[in-house]
Amino acid sequence: MLTDTIIARRTRGRVTCALVPQPQWAKPRLLADEAVKSLGLGALGEGWLEVSESDALRIAAGVLGRDLATNAVIIPAGDAEALVNDLLAMVPEPFSCYTNGDWAEVFGEESPHANGFSFDPLTASALDAGIVCVGDGVTAVLWVEDED
Repeated sequence: MLTDTIIARRTRGRVTCALVPQPQWAKPRLLADEAVKSLGLGALGEGWLEVSESDALRIAAGVLGRDLATNAVIIPAGDAEALVNDLLAMVPEPFSCYTNGDWAEVFGEESPHANGFSFDPLTASALDAGIVCVGDGVTAVLWVEDED
């Protein structure tokens, strides 16, 4: 299964990757919270930052492909992006994407690793980041935890 492949490819830190089936009746932020809580992560409620699909792809490929603390390459950028594209293809459109901080800026083209950024943690790890994409009946979660 793709989620198992993604988890196996990132050989450092802790990776949570799942497709969580969900009811279609709740608001996307509530479904994002329910999905991460079902996987043992913390919830952010109104603290979720909504991002575009392109930013979600950039964030997910960045956190999957690089160590959050050292910026060392773990998975080549093209491979990480392909894995994330395959994951997002499994979420029915339209979907809403959320993250926990300024990760789009961190992994942006102009700054491969920003020195100052903020995030709201979902775990007790030193650094954690990822995306939660809520679609019709399915939510994709890709979350990475690293220590500095």
